Amino acid sequence: MFVGKVAAVYNLMPEGIDVVMDDLARRVSEVVPDGVRIVRSQSRPFAYGLMVLEVTFLMNDVAGITDSLEAALQSVEGVQTVEPISVSLI
Repeated sequence: MFVGKVAAVYNLMPEGIDVVMDDLARRVSEVVPDGVRIVRSQSRPFAYGLMVLEVTFLMNDVAGITDSLEAALQSVEGVQTVEPISVSLI
């Protein structure tokens, strides 16, 4: 049985301008569920000195995997909001 792959991009908004983005990226890498890998992680300016962490994930297309990923991302210390930018089958 063939299982497709899903690419998902999320913006993680930190709780404030004092959050160190490299530390935030490290904490994200520690909580991703099994079967999910980080393809790219980059911080970029958002507004008024606030940065956003944009993370691209790759995973198998199995039921509930994106829900598990989003729950894990919400649990990361320093993350205020998790915004899905795109989720697509590849």
